[in-house]
Amino acid sequence: MEEQDPTGNYIRNIHFKESSPSQADLDRLRSRIWNDIAETETKKGWWNRPYYLIAASVSLLVVSAGIAWWSMRPSHLRTAYGEIRTITLDDGSHVTLNANSEITIGKDLADNAVREVWLEGEAYFDIAKRNGAKFIVHTPEAQVEVLGTEFNVNARRQNTRVVLHEGKVKLHAAHAPAVVMKPGDMAIVSERKQPIRLRPVRTELYDSWKESTIVLDGKPVGEITEMLLDNYGIRVSFADTAFLSKKLEGKLSLQSTDDFVTNLATILDLEIEKDGNSYLFR
Repeated sequence: MEEQDPTGNYIRNIHFKESSPSQADLDRLRSRIWNDIAETETKKGWWNRPYYLIAASVSLLVVSAGIAWWSMRPSHLRTAYGEIRTITLDDGSHVTLNANSEITIGKDLADNAVREVWLEGEAYFDIAKRNGAKFIVHTPEAQVEVLGTEFNVNARRQNTRVVLHEGKVKLHAAHAPAVVMKPGDMAIVSERKQPIRLRPVRTELYDSWKESTIVLDGKPVGEITEMLLDNYGIRVSFADTAFLSKKLEGKLSLQSTDDFVTNLATILDLEIEKDGNSYLFR
């Protein structure tokens, strides 16, 4: 008699019931699958995704190019009306920039054999000597060439005025022979085809603006009103224009422009009518 396998009989007696999953079961399964996918994406760093790598590379190139361009570009500084600013250049020179003025500083100033800046407005220069390297200040009308010295440059109203305090300056103009200045000289270069005008002056009359004062000794009122307009944006006019040629003496503070205008009117024994930044002297 053949021996029966109880395990086989047990397996043959097992029956499976077929049934379809419900919609709720399918929704739960789908949700679990999407959660697993999202979790996998989160664990995968953004830096491992190709499109992020490309974007990061492009950004790095742009930033690097910007840094390189910035390091090579000339520096440009501008002062507002009434603002006086002192800066130290890379070569150790000091520049005091008067109000409403701008200066462009050439690149690699500390290394170049010729150090160059471009000025519109007014500035006082204290130039550091450096192994014979020239320092040139360019204005619309002239080039001021120095080795190491102190001087004031005013480049306004189609004229360049240079006042030399100490050292030696060689002044160039496109339409006139070069002029060598000595301390105490003032040179004026016009945009018109005229010779460079050279004469001795009291240098303190032309650099007192650094301390926010103006020395009036012998200055005509017309020159003072031009200074107020150029440096402070203040327009002064006179009912009687004969006052423009009147010369004044003394010294006035420019710490407060309102006080300055009031004191000027007191000196001239005139009344003031104010309209914004404009004053009428009567």
